[in-house]
Amino acid sequence: MTHSLQADVSVLTLSDLTTYQTAWIDGRPQERSERSMPHFNPADASNAGETWITDQTSVDKAMKSARICFDTVWGRMPGAERKRLLMAYADLLDSRVPQLSQLETLEIGRPISDAKAINATAGPLIRSYANMIDRAQGDLFDSEERRLGVVWRRPRGVVAAITPWNVPVMNVLCRVAPALAAGNTIVVKPSENCPRTALYLARLACEAGLPAGLFNVVLGPGAETGNALASHADVNLVAFTGSTSTGMAIARAAAERSLKPVLLECGGKSPQVVLEDAFDDPRMWQAVFFSAFWNTSQWCVAKTRLLVPRGMEQRAIDGLQKAAAEWRIGDPGDALTRLGPLASASQKSRVEAYFAAAREQGEVVDLGCVRGSANERGYYAFPSLACGLPRASKVTQEEVFGPLMTIEAFDDLDDAIALANGTVYGLSASIWTHRSDLAFKLARSIDAGGISVYSSADAAKQTGPTLGTGRYFEPRKQSGYGVDGGLPGFLTYSTPQAVAFFN
Repeated sequence: MTHSLQADVSVLTLSDLTTYQTAWIDGRPQERSERSMPHFNPADASNAGETWITDQTSVDKAMKSARICFDTVWGRMPGAERKRLLMAYADLLDSRVPQLSQLETLEIGRPISDAKAINATAGPLIRSYANMIDRAQGDLFDSEERRLGVVWRRPRGVVAAITPWNVPVMNVLCRVAPALAAGNTIVVKPSENCPRTALYLARLACEAGLPAGLFNVVLGPGAETGNALASHADVNLVAFTGSTSTGMAIARAAAERSLKPVLLECGGKSPQVVLEDAFDDPRMWQAVFFSAFWNTSQWCVAKTRLLVPRGMEQRAIDGLQKAAAEWRIGDPGDALTRLGPLASASQKSRVEAYFAAAREQGEVVDLGCVRGSANERGYYAFPSLACGLPRASKVTQEEVFGPLMTIEAFDDLDDAIALANGTVYGLSASIWTHRSDLAFKLARSIDAGGISVYSSADAAKQTGPTLGTGRYFEPRKQSGYGVDGGLPGFLTYSTPQAVAFFN
């Protein structure tokens, strides 16, 4: 059984969402369970329906379906045929960008224009990994007259993916695409804030001709359904994106019943180091603002720690206030809106607590984004700077996941490095300078998985939320472990097997 929305229909209603309420297992929706989760529209806190929590029996059913599909169909399928089917899925995703984007707007409050732009990369993401199938053939390590040694790569089996709510479509596909391309089957547990996006993606996979049982979705809270999935004995690899505390719980659960590898992309508190020579170009502040506040700062690599030379703080504040004037915050359904609400009431409460903590120890400066039409009941928070905080304060050290950026002054380059490395996280960083020697020293000294170096505002125009496959990295410290992206990230979803033949 499959369901689809017409490709020319771009507006979804609550009645459409009733189709996406239960787990998707073995190519079909399941029966309702005993317990449900309510959902609310972040833009106005109105009722957005409910979905049903997947019980342990159905989690086991999803795992069995994925295992059977792997053992009998997908794991045995020639790479060329896997590639053909994934390309058909990519083509279908291209035609459903309006629906995927509308779902994100309804579920997490992403501005519709922004959602369309990022979800237009869904199809290309699938194609990128499908094309890697031809590049992972293994190695010949020994070739003699009476012996032959090879290392070939084999899929791991069943992958469990636990994904966050901040970028629903692409966070699911960033796990699904390499897992399926490498020959695995997958069971996805999306965030309880955005379960219907994952359900829609799984339905589209079946519509594109991918076999039943290949792409399953189970629903529920992380502590319950996520734990059941991560600890399941029949899972061969766990891939998780989310907070560090949850990542630690996932790692523990994954080792409870069976040893299995775990990929973790966790929290971040990423710095932007702006050296004095970069202040010559006032246009850079638009890119600095983007790097901190895109998606209302709800992304793991949001660079919400601004490090500037001592005495330059006010110039930085002035530059960011001018940049903010070009960012409209309001109704996510308005095509002119660039920043929407936070994703949930609980997230708003969490962010407000950090704003309160910043006011207790320093000053909070509203950057003055343009206020569009926004319902007062919506979960809105406005981009702001926290100034004058102690270096070891809660706000400078912990991930807010909301639009509050700290500004800290450094005395020299070594002090800037110490500040940049002065948290438990090591996910990402930005460096702003014209001087290649200083940029090189900073890049070699900052302990982060991915670093962007900008020599000018024009250079920064090439930046954006990197959710594709062009580059790969591994998080440092409490930001996680395991390689994501590129061919090395793709290979993570397979395992090398050495075979020696003797005649």
